[in-house]
Amino acid sequence: MLDHTLVVRKFLSNEDCNSLIEIYNKNNKVIDKNCGYNCCSIDNNILNNKLNNVVKLYTDKFPEIFYTKDKWFLNELRIKHFKPKKYFKDWHSEHGIESPLRILAVQIYLSDHNCGTKFFNGETIKSEKGKLAVWPAYFTHTHKGEPCPDNKDRYLLSWYYSFNLKK
Repeated sequence: MLDHTLVVRKFLSNEDCNSLIEIYNKNNKVIDKNCGYNCCSIDNNILNNKLNNVVKLYTDKFPEIFYTKDKWFLNELRIKHFKPKKYFKDWHSEHGIESPLRILAVQIYLSDHNCGTKFFNGETIKSEKGKLAVWPAYFTHTHKGEPCPDNKDRYLLSWYYSFNLKK
């Protein structure tokens, strides 16, 4: 597995995943028509205890993240939906000119698929319902989605931890 990547199977229960998909189905909006990417923002309080546990799991495994000079916080919590035959097919990292403060990317797969998130080094995190994946937002973790050979709708919960400009 890539350095500084955390993967936890069954982080969310099937019921949690189904509830989040239901929230999406009531609140979705189109973000990028080219890749079939739709999403909705959700209230952090819905999963507050679980989200706090993500930070603990990551920092327990990689305590050196506490040596960053600045404080960081959770932001951009949203549910993403990719329609059949659609996926994020371009190589990318989560850190760049439009998102210079991101330090960690977090995904929870809300549905099962015969595909996943492929990293530039050739490794893949398979999409399994309830699986958590956390990795650095930088070019070292350049990745893209894989096409679902079964042509299923795909749902993800994603968010970022970013540096906080408010001190």
